[in-house]
Amino acid sequence: MNHRRFAYYLLLIGCALPILLLSVILFTGQREISASENRALAKFPVFSLNSFMDGSYQADLEKALGDQYPGGERIKGFVLDAQNAVTKAETAFLSAFAAPDARIYTEIAPGYYHFAGDEHRIVERPWAEGNDMEKLRRAAEPFNRAENVRKYLYFVRNSRSQDFTEPSSGNPVFDHVCAAYQADGYGCFSAADYQEYCRLFYQTDHHWNAQGADRAYRELVALLGIADEPVQAEGERSFDVVFNGSYARQTKDLCADEKFSVLTYSLPPMKLSLNGKRGQYGHQSLYERNRYPVDELRNHYAYYYGGDFGEIIIENPKKDTGRLLVLADSYSNPLNLLLASHYSRTYIIDLRYYQRDMGQAFDLNQYIAEHQADTLLMLGDIALFADAQEEEAGI
Repeated sequence: MNHRRFAYYLLLIGCALPILLLSVILFTGQREISASENRALAKFPVFSLNSFMDGSYQADLEKALGDQYPGGERIKGFVLDAQNAVTKAETAFLSAFAAPDARIYTEIAPGYYHFAGDEHRIVERPWAEGNDMEKLRRAAEPFNRAENVRKYLYFVRNSRSQDFTEPSSGNPVFDHVCAAYQADGYGCFSAADYQEYCRLFYQTDHHWNAQGADRAYRELVALLGIADEPVQAEGERSFDVVFNGSYARQTKDLCADEKFSVLTYSLPPMKLSLNGKRGQYGHQSLYERNRYPVDELRNHYAYYYGGDFGEIIIENPKKDTGRLLVLADSYSNPLNLLLASHYSRTYIIDLRYYQRDMGQAFDLNQYIAEHQADTLLMLGDIALFADAQEEEAGI
């Protein structure tokens, strides 16, 4: 009898937990971003008979339950802290017995390093070079099939694609990308060595800083054959907050000492649509009024420039010609408005989020035809061009 009662109570608890979970979520709302993993969280899907029959509803529901579970972010943070602590202990032990040359890259967390004793900066080691060309070719197929547009490729060579111990070893990853993608023009944002890399990228983030983004914009104006002169920066502004970027959020190593700084530009008024709704891109006005957030793990890059959306459409009333379609990851965030100042319409698609945000799969040729785009630009790092997950150690 006692066993039956115990089983009955277990059944009640098992039935009550999902209801309690949903009640908590309904009360607190669904979370958007995982601070510990630096990614967008899965949302509860809208039920439809088709999605239920093909199994996609169940799969999306499982992802949402895992991401939205109350306290899940804290649990993931504890796990991440434990993993990083083990890595640091292993690195300290090995460093005590290793030759000096072996300590040029010092691992501080799984996949993250200090280089050459620079404890204020975090980098990744280069991902494997071309060990899976087939993956690159598969990822390039939609781009290669695109019709009736001029096609351009701009590759960002961050620490995932550069071995700082061999600064003059060429650019093999970019060579593999160019071999897979068929474009009318190719460009590569690259630092000659570690010192130049430090001038162009944030200390604890994989993104380029304001100086790096400005250089990329000017290189893109030349690559795309834009007749206008590049918009000149009016000045630089630094805010009284240290920027701990994605690498710091992943490792919990708040080692940065750089202030978050931006270059300011005078741009024409433009109309923006974010995932089909009118809106404002970025929170520049808050920073201009010194009302920016100061929490130590704030993603200032996304908060200032604007985050990642499946679709951004920018209309520029000052221009009556030229329609640019950009396939990009978050590297385009500080460039979107600058590039849009040269075109009548600019479309920015983030392939990671388009289906989630727009409710349908992205068809490149169909989108080009519907929006009459005449120029196509693909912009990002190796993760974009290889269609790789952030945690994949290789392409």
